[in-house]
Amino acid sequence: MSKALLIVDMQNGFITKKPYSDLVSKINSLIEKNNYEYYIFTKFINRKNSFYVKKLGWENLLSEESQKICVSIPHNNFIFEKNGYGLSQKQIEKIKEILSTENNIDICGLQTDACVYAISLQLFDNDIYPNILINYTATLNNNKAVRAMLIHQFGKVDERP
Repeated sequence: MSKALLIVDMQNGFITKKPYSDLVSKINSLIEKNNYEYYIFTKFINRKNSFYVKKLGWENLLSEESQKICVSIPHNNFIFEKNGYGLSQKQIEKIKEILSTENNIDICGLQTDACVYAISLQLFDNDIYPNILINYTATLNNNKAVRAMLIHQFGKVDERP
């Protein structure tokens, strides 16, 4: 059994396009296998005064309904709320505590080239290897370019079915 799975931003407000809606059932099947001791979820909370609204004109995930996690949540979980692409240092420290002597974590979720990537860089910089489950991530951008970027930064991606 692996130690932990980090599930990034699988929320109602993000599941708007086909690559994302397909990912819900894939991640649910991954969770149902129960191959992890812990499941760590990130939950993006947008605010009316955020840069996402002011600079990007992106007003999604402002309501509680849009912020709800849309995949199964097992009992052995942690939910980290965030207001940006990455995690707080306190959340990184909690992950280290959860992992104990492990120095890697499996990662899946949305957006491969934004939040998954940003969190992976943070984990790497904090001596936790991000094992990105590429077949359990999605982005609307060029998947081949995103894949190449991840391999360049982390040496590989995990293609397990």
